[in-house]
Amino acid sequence: MSERVLVWFGVLGPPAAWVTQFLLGYGVTQAQCNPSGARWGVPIHTWTIAATAAGATVAVLGWLAAAAAFRATRDASSAPPRGRVHFLSVVALTTSPLFLLVIVWSGVGALVLQECHQA
Repeated sequence: MSERVLVWFGVLGPPAAWVTQFLLGYGVTQAQCNPSGARWGVPIHTWTIAATAAGATVAVLGWLAAAAAFRATRDASSAPPRGRVHFLSVVALTTSPLFLLVIVWSGVGALVLQECHQA
């Protein structure tokens, strides 16, 4: 796989996984907690576990892809395009673990905290 594909997956994969998990969690919560959606019987914990596991998997794969791109371009000079790929791999190596933590924390929080209560 080319270094460019790896680095772009490393840069864009974890944030996209978090956004997807967040929107799916929001939608499932609204479907369960609204009076009109309560009759559907949406299993919020099942969907939360699945979304958290899928998001965490994508974040870890993005982190590994960034590490592979970093290793492939560590001898690159600062001239484009390999220098750009190396820089973006450093960005992805920095942000991927942060998105992984956000995904895991929001998933655990949704499972542990009480749902459907008034603010």
